[in-house]
Amino acid sequence: MGTKGRRFAADIAGPAAISIGMIVLWEVIVRALHIRSIILPPPSEIIMAMVDRRDLLLTHLWPSLYLTVLGFALSVVGGVAVAILITYSAALRKGFYPIIIVSQVIPKISIAPLFIVWFGTGTMSSLLLAFLIAFFPMTINSALGFQSIDEDIARMARTFMASDWQVFWKIRMPNALPYIFSGMKISITLAIIGVIVSEFVASQEGIGYLIKLAGGLLDTPLMMAAITVLSIAGLILYGLIAHFERRVVYWQSSSDISGSGGG
Repeated sequence: MGTKGRRFAADIAGPAAISIGMIVLWEVIVRALHIRSIILPPPSEIIMAMVDRRDLLLTHLWPSLYLTVLGFALSVVGGVAVAILITYSAALRKGFYPIIIVSQVIPKISIAPLFIVWFGTGTMSSLLLAFLIAFFPMTINSALGFQSIDEDIARMARTFMASDWQVFWKIRMPNALPYIFSGMKISITLAIIGVIVSEFVASQEGIGYLIKLAGGLLDTPLMMAAITVLSIAGLILYGLIAHFERRVVYWQSSSDISGSGGG
């Protein structure tokens, strides 16, 4: 096993051991106290529900994941674009920041019914809610990265006849990448929340709808199985972004990246 392999094994050994220990403890406590499955099923029963109803879970997982990824992608494109605009324009910065902040102060659960009225119970309302929730951290983190460069370096580049585009692409963008990825890791989790909230309010498909349906039927094992599948999918998406970050921002250490961006 190479150095990277050993480092990866060391990184996951601790969290994996703690997770397995908590699952075992959960199983033992539920069995020992004879807690009914309708209140808290043991992990073994949740796993059994995941296996027995995998077709149902996968059927409802796909639309939730599709809208999550699409809403996240739109938030990345939109957030970075707005961050660039407010970096280069003080007037736009003063105008956009209050709007962005107000959009985050309003509870998203209160916006979901309004989106249903405007866009119906289809995928559009879920997509827009996911985008709206994920947009804020992308914009703020990206803007912070673009604006945190050493201005002396930028002035030096201009003295060597570098254009504004070259300064942006060679100096601002590399400096902002750790911040952008930090925002992406926050945004992907928030996009999932946006989709699930919308599916709770009004939807006929998706993991959020399945959780609500299972709750109405008092089918707690199915409800917990749906939550588990959603959590695993979220971890995979987060892990993919973290892996891509290590590939792209190869010049910074893990501690540097995790400490940047205010994530």
